[in-house]
Amino acid sequence: LTGMAAEGAGSGGGGREADVAALRSKGFQNGDRVVLYDGVCNMCNGWVNYVLARDKKAQFKFAALQGDSGRSLLRMMGREEDDLSTLVLLESDQTVHIRSEAVLRVVSACGGVVGKCADVIRTVVPRGVRDWVYSEVVAPNRYRIFGTTTPDKCRRITPAIRARFLD
Repeated sequence: LTGMAAEGAGSGGGGREADVAALRSKGFQNGDRVVLYDGVCNMCNGWVNYVLARDKKAQFKFAALQGDSGRSLLRMMGREEDDLSTLVLLESDQTVHIRSEAVLRVVSACGGVVGKCADVIRTVVPRGVRDWVYSEVVAPNRYRIFGTTTPDKCRRITPAIRARFLD
């Protein structure tokens, strides 16, 4: 965690060493690919369940944006720690992707027909259009359409799945 190349990120802040130590104590290692998601959003939890079922190589770890690890990672990326407006993907090289780019990269990495469709969408649909749909249509309506829940209520936690969550 030496530096992060983030889309739309500002400068990091104090407490970085404490954040790194806390993340390491929860199993985070340099090179991990981490998905930060809204842990109370039913749509977001459903999407995480989708990824868990299809990510056969266990390429991704997960952290709810509301959790200690999620907030620590957001701070380290220079993002507001209470920003729940977007899914965030931290790549193994510490590049950060947000909004549609994050979603499509994760789905693509899971492979299959849907992964190929994600690749086509990333190639054909301009990012500005994708991000507008994400930010103006999907994100502001997700609670109203899909509802909310308490974190971890939407999945059965086996030891193998538990190991993929930082909090």
